Amino acid sequence: MRPLLLVAAACAFVVALFVAQHTPSQGPPLRDFEAYYAGGQTWRYQGDPYSRDVWRGERLIPGVDATRDELLPFVGPPYGLPLWSVIGNLSFRGASLVWAVVLGASFTTLALGGLIAGVGRLRVVPTLAVLCFAAAFSPLTGGIALGQVAIVACAAIVAFPATLRPRGTLAATALALVAGLQPNLAFVLAARASDTRARIAIVIAALVAFCGSALALGGLGGIAHYASVLRDHGAAERFIAIQTTPGAVAYALGAPPVIASALAISFAAIVIVVLAVQCTRHRYAPNDRLLLASAAVPLALPFAHAHDYAIAFVPAIVLVVRARGAAWAWSACAALALAVDWLGLAQRPEGVASAIALALAATCALAALAPGRLDRIHAIPLSIVALVVVAARITVTHRLPIWPDALPAGFSVAAKLPAAVVWHAEQVASGIAERDPVWGALRAVGLIACVILWVVASVELRTIAHRDVSARQARRSQRSEASSIPRPRQAAIYPYV
Repeated sequence: MRPLLLVAAACAFVVALFVAQHTPSQGPPLRDFEAYYAGGQTWRYQGDPYSRDVWRGERLIPGVDATRDELLPFVGPPYGLPLWSVIGNLSFRGASLVWAVVLGASFTTLALGGLIAGVGRLRVVPTLAVLCFAAAFSPLTGGIALGQVAIVACAAIVAFPATLRPRGTLAATALALVAGLQPNLAFVLAARASDTRARIAIVIAALVAFCGSALALGGLGGIAHYASVLRDHGAAERFIAIQTTPGAVAYALGAPPVIASALAISFAAIVIVVLAVQCTRHRYAPNDRLLLASAAVPLALPFAHAHDYAIAFVPAIVLVVRARGAAWAWSACAALALAVDWLGLAQRPEGVASAIALALAATCALAALAPGRLDRIHAIPLSIVALVVVAARITVTHRLPIWPDALPAGFSVAAKLPAAVVWHAEQVASGIAERDPVWGALRAVGLIACVILWVVASVELRTIAHRDVSARQARRSQRSEASSIPRPRQAAIYPYV
């Protein structure tokens, strides 16, 4: 039955990629990568990569419309600038190929790392199934299509626990630094800091990042400048349609800005407190604490896009391959809800057939990953596919513009404005800063899915750990009972004389 599900998933992929209509976006491939590339070039030539100077490099990239302002700000941590400078020394085509290889390795690490974390080994059918689901998981594939460093950071977070062994501190520190290239996701590593090696690696990585940032920007004043850049950029994007934070969703659904901000802060505080309690108790194994944090962190982020949901991929896979019964159904529905590109339904109404085909492929892959015998309960995720159809009907009259496609021809702003102000002006001009309850409801689906995933993980991972301990205790008792049973003495055998 499971091989047939994989065949069905493959057929759905063929429909999504080659039969269903989808319109590609304008501009160069790996669109967000152009900011890293140009930021590295700007820093190498002693410009300010966090200012409008970065546009001088971006406007020369093939595919960028240099007749209008299409500034894409660089906001990465300063200690990563030497890396981006080395990459920026290549041609954009060559740098894109190198980065594509890195993204491909990160995709494989996330997909197979999630399966190994769940079942501890790789077998043919589960491996193919998890690769199918990863290919249909839009935060992961969308992040790769944009060239987002968030995917690389998530892969480093997944690989981090495997390096926590004797003489593995250097590798763990390197992975923590790679995870820090996406700072809003790297905080989940704190949930794994329950043993000495992890704490040492995280502390060393934090010191290296701080000192490296100070050196890259010329001292503590440069770090203060970077902090102000983060503040201004966060304010510029706080309530626009591509932000997936609880505050942005509340604002889109009609809450005043002050109330939306207060709700976001309160929600984040609750999530952090509950996570802190979970991570300080011994009910969960150290790696399970990392899974809990990965499922919950999208609910507490002050700044997040759809590709940041890639951090929830591994906990989703672990629950799908371990849980049973109602817990599996809830986990699979949450995983599928995270996999769907809900905002994409509003951005590309002509690509609805492709979205439905990908959702069906993901549903088949989830069923193929389910433990035990397949039953009717494994068809429950089809309800999410039905929700995609309903949402597609609604978004026909609520189309979300795409940056920079929707920018007016010849759009420009004053040359001396900060990068954050220019970026906000671009979002307003393209229509992404408008308030639409439908766009808010679409983003709310992902947040609800994270809540479900976190709740199920909180219950199921503790249950699984208790079940594993009970099984080990039962095996020990069986061995002790077997050793206590007296064995019959064998008769001595004497040779004939």
